[in-house]
Amino acid sequence: MEGDHNRNIMLFLIKSGAMELELKGVPVLAGAGQVVLFDCREPYRYAASDGLEFIWLLFNGLNVRTFYRRILQAHSGRQCFAPDTVTPVTQVLGTFLEGCAADERPSEAVCSQLLHRLLCMLLLGEGERTSDSSDRIAQAIRFMNRHLFEPISVQDVSAEVNLSSSHFSRQFKARTGYSPYEYIVLRRIDKAKYLLTSTKQSVGEIAYATGYNSEENFSHSFQKHVGISPGLFRKYPV
Repeated sequence: MEGDHNRNIMLFLIKSGAMELELKGVPVLAGAGQVVLFDCREPYRYAASDGLEFIWLLFNGLNVRTFYRRILQAHSGRQCFAPDTVTPVTQVLGTFLEGCAADERPSEAVCSQLLHRLLCMLLLGEGERTSDSSDRIAQAIRFMNRHLFEPISVQDVSAEVNLSSSHFSRQFKARTGYSPYEYIVLRRIDKAKYLLTSTKQSVGEIAYATGYNSEENFSHSFQKHVGISPGLFRKYPV
């Protein structure tokens, strides 16, 4: 079946019982405490066993598939795995559920932040939870998110986590698939896309609100990463 659904990524978090799946022709059994992650464009099917309780999230967005590939790489290609950070993963999914249940869906900006936090948990939590390197990258991401729309440099972030800029950049790229600069730019563009579709702020106002020092720099960056100008995106969101 084709449609918008089939262009998304699916996430299951198994709370109890077991789920039987077939992903790209490979049988998979997911049990309590495990996460299942798969691309809906690829062949899949699943069935419930007695006592199954699970949470699901269907999502898409800028750079989601890059995150998806990096998460699978971090888990040795497995699409079913037990994250070290299962409790906070459950909490983030619960925030989505609570908003939908109350018919008060979180704003696009909040959804974007929650989804990004969730993907970082799945990417950074596996295997190296107690390593100094992983802890510093997680600390750096928190710092970058707090200061995302301020004048911030890679040197500022590396100093925050007590690493040299070059060493920090290598570690960040190895763990996330992005350079620190790329991460900052993509998060700013996520925010800009939300403001373009949800407010009447001018392109110049949005440029300064998202940390750019000029409308020209913002427009160039937006065109480069999204493929169309901010003005055209406002008319035809993609």
